Amino acid sequence: MFLQRLLILAFATSVCSLPAEPAEPVVRSRAGIYHGRHLSNFNQDAFLGIKFAPEPVRFTPSVLNHDSPKTHFNASNYGTNCYGIGSDTNPLVSRGFTTLGEDCLNLNNVKPAGETKGLPVLLWIYGGAWTQGATSDPSHWSLHKLSFGRFWLPLQQEIAESHNENLGLRDQRVALKWINRHISSFGGDPDKLTIWGESAGAYSVGDHINAYNGNNEGLFRAAILESGGSVGPPLNSTAWYQPMYDKIAAATGCGNRTDSLACLREVQIETIGPLAYQGLEWFHALDGTFIPRYGQESLVTGRLAKIPIIVGTNTDEGFGVNGVNTDSDAIWQLTHSKRCVLTEPEAQEVLKRYPDDPVVGSPYGWGNRTWPEYGLQFKRFQSMATDITIFAPRRLLAQQISKFKSNVYSYRWDAPKYNTTASIGINHFSEVK
Repeated sequence: MFLQRLLILAFATSVCSLPAEPAEPVVRSRAGIYHGRHLSNFNQDAFLGIKFAPEPVRFTPSVLNHDSPKTHFNASNYGTNCYGIGSDTNPLVSRGFTTLGEDCLNLNNVKPAGETKGLPVLLWIYGGAWTQGATSDPSHWSLHKLSFGRFWLPLQQEIAESHNENLGLRDQRVALKWINRHISSFGGDPDKLTIWGESAGAYSVGDHINAYNGNNEGLFRAAILESGGSVGPPLNSTAWYQPMYDKIAAATGCGNRTDSLACLREVQIETIGPLAYQGLEWFHALDGTFIPRYGQESLVTGRLAKIPIIVGTNTDEGFGVNGVNTDSDAIWQLTHSKRCVLTEPEAQEVLKRYPDDPVVGSPYGWGNRTWPEYGLQFKRFQSMATDITIFAPRRLLAQQISKFKSNVYSYRWDAPKYNTTASIGINHFSEVK
């Protein structure tokens, strides 16, 4: 019942299967006149594919869309999704749920039907390893769903020198400014906005908490983080990313150009897009402004947005690695994984604290059951990975914000995925589908 009175910025693909109602909802705002779709089964009005920014110049920050109060916009269908590749995006494209392109900075808005005002607002930022996902994904349901995963390049010297880092996160910030300016026209209260994300979406939320030394610019009052937080995958320098950039530049014929970045801006998206996802890692990066320092440093020094939060994890969702059979394998993974990055003495100490006993390993609650096809020390290493990458960052975020706010809530999800026996344990994404 509570969700029926929320303005939710996100939506599910059930819209696609519903016929448009004769009495279309219309919202007039400074941004424009939006003609949406009424969902009679839910007594809701949906406004889909709302552009919060014009098509950006590739590899440059987006800007807020100009107001156009007299312009009519068709908001009855999902907008174009940002380019991505993966097990989340590819089926949505093949099934016709979404199309891909670079003019993709849009959001969906679902509200209770009829005239409303002063509603609290949830902004859902979907996950997908920063490389995939869509606002039309049926796995997600919430009020404002944000399409932000714009194709971007690894942080290397050319990008850093032009101050065009972390474009996806900056797109999200532009969307938050659009919502703050216009959500009251849709019945929402801009002072009651909660940002909410899962996995890469939750890490995005964590970045907004730490951004600009904790200055949230009055754009959100609370946050929900599922399976992610303010401390996550490593923040690397240009030296780490440069070989990735060079690989893309060389493959597109731009490697020997004087201005390789300008050259890459002219390459067809159908060419450059697939190259960007051939085994390359996509993480956020230190840029001195949006991400001024390592996440744990922002937390322990109190340079974070001091807001109420809900932060949680699933029981068995550590980003484990298959093929760990020996102590040496475990140490190598702990010291070379892009998510753990421990020193060898640290890895040795961790190994001492996690016995090679499947009874106490993750997935938890399976007794002596093992899965040798995933590695003879699979359960042991999964326990380490869960604690290092998920549980410890969750606890740190909750502990640090609780120094400033009393309404901090932490949870552990312990229910398996619905209607499936294929998953082992309560793993990543179990709470979503």
